[in-house]
Amino acid sequence: MASVTRFRFFQGFVVFMFAGAALLIGCYGLSLLVESFIGHGSPGGNILLFALGLILLVLSPVAFLVGVVRWTSSSPNPRDKNT
Repeated sequence: MASVTRFRFFQGFVVFMFAGAALLIGCYGLSLLVESFIGHGSPGGNILLFALGLILLVLSPVAFLVGVVRWTSSSPNPRDKNT
């Protein structure tokens, strides 16, 4: 019997979730960078928003790459084929 993590649908779903998370994290990081440059608050708060935005923009491709690596490294076992 095959494990649920070996099903192709589940592997694609995990990649879809990681890609969606990467997109949301990247959009939120970009909006924080824009807000830090508009500058409605204190200078210390703007620096904090800028740093958080940069961290989130770095985490976005990392989340996407984790999903892609997980997808490519989890190939189905030939013994688990339904015949």
